[in-house]
Amino acid sequence: MSMSTASAPNPKRMPPRPRLVLRLGFAGRKDLTPAAEALLDAALDRVLRAIAAKLVCIKPDAPKDVDKVKQITAFYADEKPLLRLVTGLCEGADARAADALTRLKDGSPNAIPGLDTELAAVLPFDVLTYRESRPENFRSTFDRQLADCAWVLVLDGTHEKPRPDTEIAKKRRARGYRAQGAFLLRHTDILVAAADPSDPGAAGGTLETVREALEFDLPVVFIHTGKANADDAIHLIEPQDFLPNILDSDAPKPADRDRRLAAWVSQLTADPDAALRKDSDDDREHHRFRVALLTEFFHFHLSPECHEKRWFPQVRLKTWEWFEVWFKSGPIPNSDPKLAPFSTYRDRATTLNRFYSGLYRGAFLLNYILAILAVFLATISLALLVRFAHTPLEHGLLSHFEAAICGFHAGMVVSTAPQEWLCPLLVTLGIGKVGILLLIIRNTWAANHKNWNDRAVDTRYLAERLRAMYYLPQAGSHQPPAPAPTQFASRALHQSAIDWLFDAIVRSISPASLAAAHEAEIPSSGGVGSVKIKRLLVPKPLETIIKVRDSWLGEQIKYHHANSQTMHAMHHCIERVQKFLGWVVLFVVGIDLILLGGEHLGWWPHHWTPFLRDLTPALIAVSAILPAVIAAMSGIRFQSECKALAERSATMRVILEGRRPEIPGSGRIVEAARLKDRVKAAAESPAADTNLGSWCHDVLRLTERVATDFVHEAAEWSVLYTKEVNDPG
Repeated sequence: MSMSTASAPNPKRMPPRPRLVLRLGFAGRKDLTPAAEALLDAALDRVLRAIAAKLVCIKPDAPKDVDKVKQITAFYADEKPLLRLVTGLCEGADARAADALTRLKDGSPNAIPGLDTELAAVLPFDVLTYRESRPENFRSTFDRQLADCAWVLVLDGTHEKPRPDTEIAKKRRARGYRAQGAFLLRHTDILVAAADPSDPGAAGGTLETVREALEFDLPVVFIHTGKANADDAIHLIEPQDFLPNILDSDAPKPADRDRRLAAWVSQLTADPDAALRKDSDDDREHHRFRVALLTEFFHFHLSPECHEKRWFPQVRLKTWEWFEVWFKSGPIPNSDPKLAPFSTYRDRATTLNRFYSGLYRGAFLLNYILAILAVFLATISLALLVRFAHTPLEHGLLSHFEAAICGFHAGMVVSTAPQEWLCPLLVTLGIGKVGILLLIIRNTWAANHKNWNDRAVDTRYLAERLRAMYYLPQAGSHQPPAPAPTQFASRALHQSAIDWLFDAIVRSISPASLAAAHEAEIPSSGGVGSVKIKRLLVPKPLETIIKVRDSWLGEQIKYHHANSQTMHAMHHCIERVQKFLGWVVLFVVGIDLILLGGEHLGWWPHHWTPFLRDLTPALIAVSAILPAVIAAMSGIRFQSECKALAERSATMRVILEGRRPEIPGSGRIVEAARLKDRVKAAAESPAADTNLGSWCHDVLRLTERVATDFVHEAAEWSVLYTKEVNDPG
């Protein structure tokens, strides 16, 4: 993480508020009886209407006050909520689901006012090949729904069906359909599945997709097409549930079902508002902090950069820059290749992170510098009293300080001539000490009251999670890994405004808005005219894995190498200086004891008296200031966590780079290099038996493992670095 300050953002480049979007993935059997089709239509209408009705209730123009505190959901854009349905454009259940979505649109009898809908698709093979693999009587419907899709993601699977069929052909088809199910889940918040569990499942089929969804921590609405009644067919399955037990149990009653569906929608789109306790002062205080953080994220005129141009904030920012530059070492990593429109949000998070990190680090460093300065002024005052004392009060103070601090005999000869300048100087030094103490108090209050470190931690966490979105969408995923293992944090239970904001951003950015999405056109299935595809996305596995290896892993290895060296240098330098100053203090104390002993034993000639008198202030200064400097350095080591951060970066470098490249799995970059070689070999020999196709899936899995490493690192860093600025006084 860069420690340098960032310039004030351009108000024209402030990120837009995300749109309220909920994504439903759909998986269903293609072979349905007329009775199963009727049941499925009724069940889909019930499920989609319940979800859509709750989604509309969360729209931004809903009541915004909770005990006079703005709701976090008010930070959604002032647009209609969008319900997106992602299917495989297959015959049977997929087609019925697309028709059910159409029935929610304006003008339909079952329309939900104030709601927009969108259809999207994930195909395992290229469009023409996939359409040819569908029954002939379905192809016109396929063309119609294909043209309705806002975007279509096409994978690199291989579909071949020779007669007689071969094992390699079966493996390639199965691999393609499994990839289709996996990528569909990467664009899903809730999976809706329709099947009869008693029917045998195929590779990449509905039941397999359901199991993978639960493992991927997604809630599932399962419609049992073998039941006689729609209300008895709708089961709600959460990630921690055991699938067979749920399917063997009775379906929830309609009222309970709708209530639970509404709760899912709230947890996914409205948390942490959904869990806010109005009677809890702590909840209200945390909520105000969340609202303030989101407000400054989206509103330039309320941003701290616009109001922190005074000299003291700038001193804080420059103080840490000046301090850190002494320890900078290691390679300088290049910036990540940006991916719009995610880059707008990440740039904003990075700007705020650098700003608050600079303020926080500068605040605690400045506190210790000011504390040393205060001790220095106090020492000067004491030294002046020792050297120029001439009043009874000052003689009394001198005797006390000599006995308590200096260790000199009270009879030491000092100047007794009146010094007219002494009193004004002592008053000035006293005022200076009071002023410094007030600055420390003000600095500490501002850092803790304005939550600079909390803001720095939260914005750094957001920036690191958004970094992954420079790469995951290129691998075909808009569903990043959860921020913690599922036993601690479910996708359906967000813990903070930052998690809410990140997920809201990811959901609101459509794959259709990526630069790689382009218009396309194919001949119609009937041979007359053509079918226009609004936005077509075709992931490029070889390009993606090279970018992940070089731009993500390679540059982050450089960063963690440099950060480890910098933080180690900071830790060891401070440690060495502390040890050296400790020996200096011992040396001064030894000199003090020698002078004191020599005086009592009469070792020193009488003409040494002026020299000893002049040496006294220096000894006072050293014996008072150096312990303060040592204590300040200990505080800087504690506040900066330089040792822990150095070890963390060193560990991350081992995870990413590995210790021994020849050991399989020894580092992520080694995994990426090996996968790149396999993908490249498959591209050079497409007919080889070792080329099973669907390499996008392998690249996706590796990219997600890398993203998981970084999100866990960011979460651990957030816990490690959560602290307030201490008052060194």
